[in-house]
Amino acid sequence: MPPQNTSRGSKGMVDCASVAIPTVDGDSAQDARSGTAPHTERDEHTASAIHRGGAPHPETHQADGMSLVRQQLRDRGISAAGTDILMASWRGSTAKQYRPHINRWLQSCNRWHINPLTPTVTDIVNFLSDTFHRGVGYDSVNTARGALSSLGIVVDGYRAGNHPLVSRFFRRVFNLRPSTPRYAETWDVQLVLHQLRTMEPLCSLSLKELTLKLAMLMALTQAARVQTLHLLLLGDIRIRQDYICVWLGGNIKQCRPKFNVRAVTFKAYAKDCRLCVCETLKMYITRTEQLRSGLDKETGTLLISFIKPHKPVTKDTIARWLREVLRMSGVDTEKYSAGSVRPAAASKAKAMAVPITHIMAKAGWSKEATFAKYYDKEIVPERDVFQEAVLQ
Repeated sequence: MPPQNTSRGSKGMVDCASVAIPTVDGDSAQDARSGTAPHTERDEHTASAIHRGGAPHPETHQADGMSLVRQQLRDRGISAAGTDILMASWRGSTAKQYRPHINRWLQSCNRWHINPLTPTVTDIVNFLSDTFHRGVGYDSVNTARGALSSLGIVVDGYRAGNHPLVSRFFRRVFNLRPSTPRYAETWDVQLVLHQLRTMEPLCSLSLKELTLKLAMLMALTQAARVQTLHLLLLGDIRIRQDYICVWLGGNIKQCRPKFNVRAVTFKAYAKDCRLCVCETLKMYITRTEQLRSGLDKETGTLLISFIKPHKPVTKDTIARWLREVLRMSGVDTEKYSAGSVRPAAASKAKAMAVPITHIMAKAGWSKEATFAKYYDKEIVPERDVFQEAVLQ
């Protein structure tokens, strides 16, 4: 078990009070870093670390976390080409989430004088306990567990994150800080639809207004993430009378071997042309055609900046566009972000009696529980009809 270190005041790894960690048989093992460990205990721990292979060279600890993953794969005899393919199994967002946890793990191992690839389950639980006492929620601690598992650590025949003691630890973490969705309720889509109806006729809108309207209509009609809008390509776009098919320039978050989305199809909405995403998209393509000089029209992104020099935009920019429409519609943007469009659209569809299977197919969810937990929200009414009836 790691010795006490009185200088553990660095950012992200603050010292914490004594924590009772339940063992597999139900007893509690006190955190080794509470109180002062005897000198002999520290010596025994150091000897144990050396017996397990010793700590690698300090440079290994200071390296980027994902570099350690790569080196660990190479040390197993996997070729450079095979390692590149395995490393590509981590999407950019996953690697970004894991990196700070792996780096903190390396820092901890450096202080504890242990090999980061051959820890004991005690080391793992103590690290996860430190992460918990940084004040983060269940999801963040769980991400730290996944980061350790990604290193290929095996303890007592179990992957680092699946050890019985670690599983028991996480049951307690969940009880103390249960995982909760970001939003308990969502805004009424009617507010935004009313605003979009006022943005007419399309030919008289500024490029900014046209861009904002298009981004929101695409997000609403597809229950799409910002990432999806960012990946839309202009090249090989298929425009038909009642639909427009736009190809994607990469994998979206919900893609998986049995659900590989390569294109997004936007359907025309004849009931109200003011809300027709196809008509808005056609106008946007026409208005931006002359602005794309110098850009690759075949592989270039669909959405470009409405200000000079009209370059492809980032995901953050698209998120700002969606928040701007929410603000214009009267939605509280201090509470709701661009990510709230997806649950708002899904919740509205369910309220309109759209079958759950259709909603799941549109959004790419594989489990109904995912929709129920994260996206099926109570819609905040635009007005209090009970109060209005009473006071009328």
